[in-house]
Amino acid sequence: MTEKIYSPDVVIVGGGVAGLTVALNLAPRRVCVITKNNLGVNTSSSWSQAGIAASIDKDDSNEKHLDDTLKTAKGLANKEVVEKIVSESVNVIKDLESIGVQFDKNPDGSFNLGLEGAHSHNRIVGSKGDSSGIEIMRGLINKVKSSEYITILENVSIDSIMHEDNTIYGVIGRFTDKNIPNNHVVIQSSHIVLATGGLGGIFANTTNPRSSYGEGIALAAQVGATLTDMEFVQFHPTGLDFGLDPTPLATEAIRGAGAHLVNQNKERFMLGVHPEVELAPRDVIAQNIFKQIDMGNSVFLDCRKNIGDDFESKFPQVYSYCVKAEIDPAKDLMPILPVAHYHIGGVKTDLHGRTSVNGLWCCGEVAATGVHGANRLASNSLLEALVFGKVVAQQINNEPFKKQIDKITSSFIRTYKEKTRSKIRARKYIWQLRSTMMRHLGIVRNQSSILKGLTEIIRIERESRGLSAKLNDMILVSKFIIVGAMKRTESRGCHLRYDYPNEDPNFLKHIDQSQETLIKDLENIQSKSELFIEKSFAN
Repeated sequence: MTEKIYSPDVVIVGGGVAGLTVALNLAPRRVCVITKNNLGVNTSSSWSQAGIAASIDKDDSNEKHLDDTLKTAKGLANKEVVEKIVSESVNVIKDLESIGVQFDKNPDGSFNLGLEGAHSHNRIVGSKGDSSGIEIMRGLINKVKSSEYITILENVSIDSIMHEDNTIYGVIGRFTDKNIPNNHVVIQSSHIVLATGGLGGIFANTTNPRSSYGEGIALAAQVGATLTDMEFVQFHPTGLDFGLDPTPLATEAIRGAGAHLVNQNKERFMLGVHPEVELAPRDVIAQNIFKQIDMGNSVFLDCRKNIGDDFESKFPQVYSYCVKAEIDPAKDLMPILPVAHYHIGGVKTDLHGRTSVNGLWCCGEVAATGVHGANRLASNSLLEALVFGKVVAQQINNEPFKKQIDKITSSFIRTYKEKTRSKIRARKYIWQLRSTMMRHLGIVRNQSSILKGLTEIIRIERESRGLSAKLNDMILVSKFIIVGAMKRTESRGCHLRYDYPNEDPNFLKHIDQSQETLIKDLENIQSKSELFIEKSFAN
């Protein structure tokens, strides 16, 4: 057997904030952290701009933070889970400062707290203006690299989780460098933590790295894990419409600092729509920008009056993109569009990060912990990742470790190895899938668009069979989103259906799925699709 085999106590797939937090809190367990790139490169955590929501000001409180989160979640958040992360917010900040993370502070030493949409108080703890993710990851990476018990396996992509009878045995992947001979790698462990991030990469317009395409969700589903709320994809209202891929983010803190949303006629179209105007919840803002674009209007951020010459010092990352696009925020309007940003659903976990599969844990964006409900409150994502990263580690440490079962044989590995690959041919279908998901399962949906989306995905699957494991994962994840969107016949939070524009109290519930139920669900939807096509031709 020529494969490289590792046998750590715990395998963590993903090297963002969630994964590194788990690793640091697992001492003295032997941990292997697996990343698809060099550590810290192309993670949504590093690209995070605003910071961490924390009720740290003397005039703020955990109760206010809790209320804001529950209100934004539209009735679907788990109050117990929200209380857990909110109550730990101040400790999270202290923990990060203890490892050298530097946050923005006022001359008197107090935190310079930012304001974002749907928050009733300034409570965003950030670093270097809009560079919070970079600074937080710097601190975590430095700490991880100094640890004797953490092994970092870089440039490795995981293809499969090895399992039998609802029990985990390890993972199998490959080094992404094709020049490495016998490049398959096997990691044997009875504890696997997925911290792989989101799925924005399956949409044409996204703020996520293109490597974030729902890989962790696909891995979990393939071993029988329960998924939930897959239809809830949050679109950030203000992606910078500069023609770049992925789309750079214009942090919500810019609107918190006083920027206005306007169309080409300089009309502030959010006036009269919501009492918080530009600081309304993200779903409200994104949907109203979409309406403007759908009417043929152009949409902009106007930072000229209320931020002006201070823009560069307050938002250096966004300013750097503006310079490349030859736009001066102090003088020019900044063109924007809503983009896929954060997946609220994912692999269903309990209060301790456990999934429905023995030995499989999830935290961060890949997990559906119940914090965000139907719509995420801004800057609660890093908070959730940091809190649950610690919770998962504590729970694993509290469990007696099982003796490794020697299932790793050549024949066992062979069944998990990836088959034929053709990246060149797969690229065409990957872009077709992204366009399909953006066009038919984007900000606004209805039965017609969902059915058209499914028809396209099935065609892509048929024509691309055997070309790429990545594409297979993207197709599987897209199907789960389609099923959830079809089943939720209402509009709630970031799930907006034109044909069901109101919230339905009968849907004050979560929509669970699994790979086993997916087949039956798709058959039911396809039967509706055939009826829809027949009706369309008849008309």
